[in-house]
Amino acid sequence: MRSEMSSAPEVVPPPAVVVFSGGLDSTVLAAHYRATHRLLLISFDYGQRNGPRELAAAREVAAHLEAEHHTITVTGLGPLLTGCSLTDRAQDVPTLVPTGAALRSIAIPNRNAFIADMAVAVAMARRADVVALGIHRTPEGHPMPDGRPDFFDAYREMIRLGARGFHLPRVETPFLGMLKEDVVAYGLRLDAPMGKSWTCYLDGPVHCGVCLACVSRRDAFSLAGAPDPTVYEGEVSDDASDLRTA
Repeated sequence: MRSEMSSAPEVVPPPAVVVFSGGLDSTVLAAHYRATHRLLLISFDYGQRNGPRELAAAREVAAHLEAEHHTITVTGLGPLLTGCSLTDRAQDVPTLVPTGAALRSIAIPNRNAFIADMAVAVAMARRADVVALGIHRTPEGHPMPDGRPDFFDAYREMIRLGARGFHLPRVETPFLGMLKEDVVAYGLRLDAPMGKSWTCYLDGPVHCGVCLACVSRRDAFSLAGAPDPTVYEGEVSDDASDLRTA
């Protein structure tokens, strides 16, 4: 007589909604939560200048991580965000030196709030355990007003009030006290596919190498003592056959 063997039910990890640009920080963030959660990666197309290239990277990283991935499209917002070089084509993207004016130029008003709101709504509907954002600090602190610890403290209280009667996810920012080079070092330990991520504020076939985002990316790998897998404009790589001309 065949004996029946009982087996423990499979434990399904809870979902985590990760705000996911396809950039370096969000790629490491997704790798961080992959160990403990089912990934639900949410990207946003709000008419940003580098949108096509950034979202292509997001799809590539999501496929590498075998994660569920969706893009929320609100492209009608971009033309209304005048004065920001990342959404206003009449403005030049600043390069090399992160002055106060340059940082102001790349600040999208209230961005973390409106993308977090949509991610929280998804998390409420999908009963996700957590909503995660990959905000980190700079040597000067947190220059963006909606990237500061007090902002997220207030935001958590706001969604607690707004979620009455609904599922309430945690809002987590695990990199908030880390520098970008710390994020890179952590990504190496996680084997995060950072080479597939896209940081540049422009939409070329390779990273421009001189916008503030590219400079920050270069510095992060250098300070972390890690080889930079990124191809920058004017540099030759075995993996890049279509470099943008200056």
